[in-house]
Amino acid sequence: MIIIEVEVSTRGLEFDEVASKFSKELKQQLIERLADVAWAEAFYGAPWRTGRLAESIVKDVYEGEARIQALAPYAMYVVKGTAPHEIRPVNASCLRFETAEGDIVFTKLVRHPGTKPNPFMQRAAEEARSQVEQIFAQLWLELI
Repeated sequence: MIIIEVEVSTRGLEFDEVASKFSKELKQQLIERLADVAWAEAFYGAPWRTGRLAESIVKDVYEGEARIQALAPYAMYVVKGTAPHEIRPVNASCLRFETAEGDIVFTKLVRHPGTKPNPFMQRAAEEARSQVEQIFAQLWLELI
């Protein structure tokens, strides 16, 4: 299974050297708050047709880093999009589905038009990145 994830850490940030001179607790609080931002952005930015994709988004916080992952098996197809493709039955002789109008359809082939990419996890990472200085400033004020 391919997992879509966002990693949160202070590596590569301009003030990483400054942050490293402070306590591990301050650095960990920064990571945790950034992870909260990234998780919320991913959760609310995910498509909500059924809610399963959003509900599959988890946040794991470790010492010095955090990961936000979309665990739904189809998350990659949402993020990357799909090309037009055919859908055929695998374990049955035909496909059965309901149209938007409520009609029941039986068929042996569906020509799916494909889907546009929805980079909701990338937007989550960008949102967390955009709030680094603000959250660091809040933590600094709380410290003094």
